[in-house]
Amino acid sequence: MRRSSPFARFLLLPSDGLRYAVSIDNQPPQTVDITAVTGANDTTMNRQWERNTSDNVNETTTVHTVTTPGTHVLKFWMVDPTVVLQRLVVDTGGRLPSYLGPPESRRAGAS
Repeated sequence: MRRSSPFARFLLLPSDGLRYAVSIDNQPPQTVDITAVTGANDTTMNRQWERNTSDNVNETTTVHTVTTPGTHVLKFWMVDPTVVLQRLVVDTGGRLPSYLGPPESRRAGAS
Protein backbone atom coordinates (compact mmCIF):
# COMPACT_ATOMS: atom_id res chain seq x y z
CA MET A 1 0.00 0.00 0.00
CA ARG A 2 1.36 3.38 -0.96
CA ARG A 3 0.44 6.41 1.12
CA SER A 4 0.87 10.04 0.27
CA SER A 5 0.63 13.16 2.36
CA PRO A 6 -2.14 15.72 1.80
CA PHE A 7 0.53 18.03 0.36
CA ALA A 8 1.41 15.46 -2.32
CA ARG A 9 -2.27 15.32 -3.32
CA PHE A 10 -2.14 19.00 -4.25
CA LEU A 11 0.84 18.36 -6.50
CA LEU A 12 -1.28 15.94 -8.53
CA LEU A 13 -4.35 18.13 -8.98
CA PRO A 14 -4.85 19.79 -12.38
CA SER A 15 -5.62 23.25 -10.92
CA ASP A 16 -5.07 25.48 -7.92
CA GLY A 17 -8.74 25.59 -6.89
CA LEU A 18 -11.70 23.41 -6.19
CA ARG A 19 -14.08 23.99 -9.08
CA TYR A 20 -17.50 22.83 -10.19
CA ALA A 21 -20.02 24.19 -12.69
CA VAL A 22 -23.81 24.53 -12.78
CA SER A 23 -26.13 24.97 -15.76
CA ILE A 24 -29.84 25.01 -16.45
CA ASP A 25 -31.25 23.57 -19.66
CA ASN A 26 -28.88 24.40 -22.54
CA GLN A 27 -27.29 27.47 -20.94
CA PRO A 28 -23.50 27.51 -20.73
CA PRO A 29 -22.20 26.18 -17.40
CA GLN A 30 -21.25 28.71 -14.71
CA THR A 31 -17.92 27.66 -13.22
CA VAL A 32 -17.34 28.31 -9.51
CA ASP A 33 -13.93 28.18 -7.82
CA ILE A 34 -14.80 27.31 -4.22
CA THR A 35 -11.35 28.25 -2.96
CA ALA A 36 -11.58 31.76 -4.39
CA VAL A 37 -15.23 32.58 -3.60
CA THR A 38 -15.09 31.37 0.01
CA GLY A 39 -11.82 33.13 0.78
CA ALA A 40 -10.00 29.89 1.56
CA ASN A 41 -7.03 31.18 -0.45
CA ASP A 42 -6.79 34.25 1.79
CA THR A 43 -3.85 33.86 4.17
CA THR A 44 -5.44 36.16 6.77
CA MET A 45 -7.82 33.39 7.95
CA ASN A 46 -10.94 35.45 7.33
CA ARG A 47 -14.38 34.95 8.93
CA GLN A 48 -15.78 32.98 5.99
CA TRP A 49 -12.86 30.54 6.16
CA GLU A 50 -13.42 30.18 9.93
CA ARG A 51 -17.11 29.43 9.36
CA ASN A 52 -16.38 26.93 6.58
CA THR A 53 -13.86 25.16 8.79
CA SER A 54 -16.02 25.03 11.94
CA ASP A 55 -19.10 23.86 9.99
CA ASN A 56 -17.09 21.57 7.69
CA VAL A 57 -19.05 23.08 4.77
CA ASN A 58 -18.35 25.43 1.87
CA GLU A 59 -21.61 27.11 0.89
CA THR A 60 -21.50 28.73 -2.54
CA THR A 61 -24.20 30.31 -4.70
CA THR A 62 -24.85 30.73 -8.40
CA VAL A 63 -27.65 32.82 -9.91
CA HIS A 64 -29.48 31.71 -13.05
CA THR A 65 -32.29 33.26 -15.07
CA VAL A 66 -35.09 31.01 -16.27
CA THR A 67 -37.36 32.82 -18.72
CA THR A 68 -39.91 30.13 -19.56
CA PRO A 69 -42.33 28.23 -17.33
CA GLY A 70 -42.34 24.47 -17.16
CA THR A 71 -39.90 21.67 -16.46
CA HIS A 72 -36.17 22.46 -16.60
CA VAL A 73 -32.98 20.43 -16.32
CA LEU A 74 -30.35 21.47 -13.77
CA LYS A 75 -26.88 20.01 -14.30
CA PHE A 76 -24.03 19.91 -11.77
CA TRP A 77 -20.70 19.50 -13.59
CA MET A 78 -17.53 18.06 -12.10
CA VAL A 79 -14.57 20.27 -13.01
CA ASP A 80 -12.07 19.22 -10.32
CA PRO A 81 -12.24 15.63 -9.05
CA THR A 82 -11.96 16.50 -5.34
CA VAL A 83 -15.26 18.41 -5.04
CA VAL A 84 -18.02 16.53 -3.22
CA LEU A 85 -21.62 17.73 -3.56
CA GLN A 86 -23.53 17.04 -0.36
CA ARG A 87 -26.62 19.15 -0.91
CA LEU A 88 -28.09 21.21 -3.72
CA VAL A 89 -30.72 23.84 -2.89
CA VAL A 90 -32.82 25.52 -5.57
CA ASP A 91 -34.22 28.78 -4.22
CA THR A 92 -37.05 30.16 -6.33
CA GLY A 93 -37.70 32.86 -3.74
CA GLY A 94 -38.70 32.88 -0.09
CA ARG A 95 -35.92 30.72 1.34
CA LEU A 96 -35.43 31.47 5.01
CA PRO A 97 -31.94 31.28 6.51
CA SER A 98 -31.30 28.22 8.68
CA TYR A 99 -28.26 26.37 9.98
CA LEU A 100 -28.97 23.08 8.17
CA GLY A 101 -30.79 24.58 5.19
CA PRO A 102 -34.35 23.88 4.10
CA PRO A 103 -35.89 20.43 4.52
CA GLU A 104 -35.70 18.11 1.52
CA SER A 105 -38.55 18.55 -0.93
CA ARG A 106 -40.25 15.96 -3.11
CA ARG A 107 -38.84 15.33 -6.55
CA ALA A 108 -41.01 16.02 -9.56
CA GLY A 109 -42.84 12.87 -10.53
CA ALA A 110 -42.25 11.18 -7.17
CA SER A 111 -45.27 9.78 -5.39
